[in-house]
Amino acid sequence: MRVLCDQNVDQQYVDALVAATDFTVLTVRAALDPRATDRDIAAYAAAKDYVVFTSDDDFFRLESACGRCYYVQSDAPPVGDVLTALRAIRAAYDDHGKIVESVPGGWV
Repeated sequence: MRVLCDQNVDQQYVDALVAATDFTVLTVRAALDPRATDRDIAAYAAAKDYVVFTSDDDFFRLESACGRCYYVQSDAPPVGDVLTALRAIRAAYDDHGKIVESVPGGWV
């Protein structure tokens, strides 16, 4: 799974995803202009076949073809649970562009 970490994703999740060799990870900061809007981020993700990983629930309001995985930042889910959930989500979807899920949610 190709994961585009939104600007608001806690660094511990970015680091864990980068360290996990079964994900291809990019951050919005590295890929786009710092002023990129949610629509810009979603368009980039869709064009490059990334799933947006975010704690910004505004992504659920976008009508976009990009995949989206959302976590509640204030819940501070354990890193291992997030990775387990993302792996389960990856396995459950043939088309990652169709992913619209909360993690860890019921995926652990």
